[in-house]
Amino acid sequence: MRRNFFGKLITIYVISTFLFSFLAAGGTGGEGGAAQNIFAGGGSLSPADFGALCISSVYPEADVFVADSRDNEEQGADTLLSAQQEKKDEVAAKTVKKEEEKPKEPVVFGEDPAVLIIHTHATETYLPASGGNYHSKKKENSVRDVGQVLAESLEEEGISVVHDETLHDDPSYNSSYSRSYETVEKLLEKYPTIECVIDLHRDAIAAETAGATISVEGKTCARYLYVVSTITPTYQSNSKFIEALNQVATDEFSGYTGNVLERGYQYNQNLCDKYLLLEFGNNRNDIEDVRNTAKIYGKILAKTMKAGN
Repeated sequence: MRRNFFGKLITIYVISTFLFSFLAAGGTGGEGGAAQNIFAGGGSLSPADFGALCISSVYPEADVFVADSRDNEEQGADTLLSAQQEKKDEVAAKTVKKEEEKPKEPVVFGEDPAVLIIHTHATETYLPASGGNYHSKKKENSVRDVGQVLAESLEEEGISVVHDETLHDDPSYNSSYSRSYETVEKLLEKYPTIECVIDLHRDAIAAETAGATISVEGKTCARYLYVVSTITPTYQSNSKFIEALNQVATDEFSGYTGNVLERGYQYNQNLCDKYLLLEFGNNRNDIEDVRNTAKIYGKILAKTMKAGN
């Protein structure tokens, strides 16, 4: 019985498919044939779909369906390849994003580094980058930008440096110092030759006035200052080191010294006997002037360290 049933299905399918092909080829004399306009809506059927339609009309229990051409209109070979490529691109984009989100490895300038530069508030920026209330994850025009210039200046003077660009203040300022503490602790362990740590920041002012500058060696430089913790065991050693730095600045760099601001906060300065929290300029200083500050300060620091201070 089942064999006879399926035999009839096959016979109907073959005959109807042949008939459709004949009509579609112009067997009715009309252009395109009647098979292309079976439905009033003008939809077209393939020979296979026409055969399936005939079977379902005679044997509805066979559950044979006619496919709507729109079901797969985006699934041609070219489209499938395109979709596969889009998927690959999407995966690649996500991979790149994850790589960008990973903390960057510190950049080492020279061998046996003596100075470590980090940024507790790494998103702080200078003019012309005033967006985001003078904060940005981009390196250009930020304290990280200036930190690189300082590292290069020190290396030119024969002082090897590690520059860490971790965004300790992203996504928020909360616990920034706790995060930078962990970074410094790990890097001091990794590079035991480090003698001096610099946590490089910028100051901030609410006024729309230009940041203060001074001419040093023919360059327009931003002012800078030291922030010193008064509650750490390293207070005396840090203060002595700053005195030596300011003396070199006075004697050899036209009195380009940094003011000293003492505060009752730790600032992670217990981690190293020479731990400088430096503020180069403020948010209203132009980045070029602050880069000049970094170039000159690199010379001041190098001369001081070479003198054994």
